[in-house]
Amino acid sequence: MEDFASAGLERKKDAEALLKLKDHNIAALHLGGISIECRLKSLLAVYHKISEWDEKSRKKKDSMFNQPIKNPGHSIKIALSHMPRLYKLAQSDRLFLDHLSRIIHPLGATSVDYINLRYVAQASSVQRDEWKRSFDYVYGWLEKNEANM
Repeated sequence: MEDFASAGLERKKDAEALLKLKDHNIAALHLGGISIECRLKSLLAVYHKISEWDEKSRKKKDSMFNQPIKNPGHSIKIALSHMPRLYKLAQSDRLFLDHLSRIIHPLGATSVDYINLRYVAQASSVQRDEWKRSFDYVYGWLEKNEANM
């Protein structure tokens, strides 16, 4: 399995460096979304005690115990939902869900997602600044709630 923890940290650094530069908003938002995706995939592997996709969950007393854990692809919400304890916490935090939605759709709820954002020419500094607040919130929330898994 890929080293999602390290990849997530490196994409976080990349996104933060690009945010400091002028005219690199799209790349920053794209890589920041990938950072969150990688963080969740890393947590998913730890949560279910797996070392490869399609292995059965080893997390006893969990609703997904003994079920194969599939790679959620680029779906941040699926990755989160496959960690029932963490998902329950997320569902009870409306602010987290709002910020997560901005990570998934950086330019607005009806716009392209963070993966297809790479085909957009530019984003405004206002969109970048709002996104950065959401990125910091989501990343911090995941770090804080990792212990509750």
